[in-house]
Amino acid sequence: MREMFRTALYVNSVVAAYALVSAAHGASHAGHGVPFFPPQWAYVAPPLLAAPLGAALVLRTRFRRVGAWLLLASMAFSLLFGVAYHFLLPGPDNVFSMHPGPWKAPFAATAALVAVASAVGVFAGLRALRAASRAPTGRRNPAPRGDTR
Repeated sequence: MREMFRTALYVNSVVAAYALVSAAHGASHAGHGVPFFPPQWAYVAPPLLAAPLGAALVLRTRFRRVGAWLLLASMAFSLLFGVAYHFLLPGPDNVFSMHPGPWKAPFAATAALVAVASAVGVFAGLRALRAASRAPTGRRNPAPRGDTR
């Protein structure tokens, strides 16, 4: 159980750092004038913002495996989404094709930090999944299936 506690503490730290970096990147979006439309918010907010926070909370419950999978999936999605939109695909989010301005460097730096934080989040999700698989389920002496006593 100690391993699960340490893992939950580690996950909370990773998710908090990811949230801070994401907030800074959101501010650089606004500062540089990179549009983020309401449909994009609906597409991005649940998996990239709400899911990691929810996963960190669920890891402290008996549904820790669900929390670990949620963290792993949301951080993997964040990593793929961030790398694709900020570094690979053409568009206003691509750091290599942005117009110059005072917010270009902060935008590029926070985009890179979001990618790093997401990669660390994937590692944290894997670690949480391993710890959750080893942790006791909380059930005491369950009756074998088919036992009608």
